[in-house]
Amino acid sequence: MRPPAILLVAFGAMSPSARAAYGAFEAEVRAVFPGHEIRWAYTATTLVARLKAKGEAARTLDEAYAGLAADGFTSVAVCSLHLVPGEKHQEVVDAPRHGLRVAVGQPLLSSPEAIRAVAASLVQDAPGDRPVLVVAHGHAHEARFNAELVALKAELSRLRADIHQVLLEGDDDEAGLEAFIARARNLGKVHVVPFLLVAGDHVQNDILGDEPDSFRSRLSVPDFTCDDALGLKPWARKHFRDRLDAALAELEHA
Repeated sequence: MRPPAILLVAFGAMSPSARAAYGAFEAEVRAVFPGHEIRWAYTATTLVARLKAKGEAARTLDEAYAGLAADGFTSVAVCSLHLVPGEKHQEVVDAPRHGLRVAVGQPLLSSPEAIRAVAASLVQDAPGDRPVLVVAHGHAHEARFNAELVALKAELSRLRADIHQVLLEGDDDEAGLEAFIARARNLGKVHVVPFLLVAGDHVQNDILGDEPDSFRSRLSVPDFTCDDALGLKPWARKHFRDRLDAALAELEHA
């Protein structure tokens, strides 16, 4: 019987660092799960259109499912490379499946246990000689989509007193951020961790940009370091591979 196809689903980004992260993850999946057809889909439909205009074979999730069904596959394990069970992950869960048997892997922050494990990995990975600012995306209009990030912030604070998480959208803790900035300036150093899958516009502009509202500008410390995005972190890729493994096991035992 033909093994299930593996479909890696991300929001999508075009930057060289994003492509490097996607490539590194795909290489690991091919090594850990040999014998499976592996394809990509992006939930950012505008990105797919831009890539197609450049002659690249990018697919939306619907197009990926249709292509797999047309090629004779009957089952698909989906690795959702989303960080929270938010709007985009829900689109993956709800998408029409073209008659395929589909098991969808959970996003990174999928349960209290997952949140604790990710927080522990973040803290272990961060330097211990300076305050750490974790920058996540967040949702501007639906607080329910920020619930897992709120829980992550609480767990990070529990594990380490000088770590603070901020959301690019939907954050109402300006006082907490100002207190963190004051601490970083007093010490003259800070480390920023992008809690983002890839280093796209948010890293280049919101974190590292020259504008006065970027985090580099607001922190204004002489010793500023910024980490890689999660897609380049071996521990983060391992978390996603575990979720893919669970999706494959679900298909096997269905």
